[in-house]
Amino acid sequence: MSDSKQNLIDIYRRGLQQWGSKQAESFQCKLIAGFHLLAQNPDMGHKLSIRPQLRCYEISPYIIFYRKYSYGVRIARVLYKNRLVEKHL
Repeated sequence: MSDSKQNLIDIYRRGLQQWGSKQAESFQCKLIAGFHLLAQNPDMGHKLSIRPQLRCYEISPYIIFYRKYSYGVRIARVLYKNRLVEKHL
């Protein structure tokens, strides 16, 4: 399983435990809508100085890290914004 898929599973589980299924599902939909938005507009994220090939886009309280390709984007990771990014990329 890719890191990004595992990140989504972990985010859903935390949301389910903290806020219940309705809120967890709502937030998953918000993240997935963000993925589609990035696929259609891959330049809207910011470039990263620590990893020039990656871009990031925030959907608070998470940051989506992705790579831009000619065919669209590939999600690398989805991390909570307060995590040490350098450690997890």
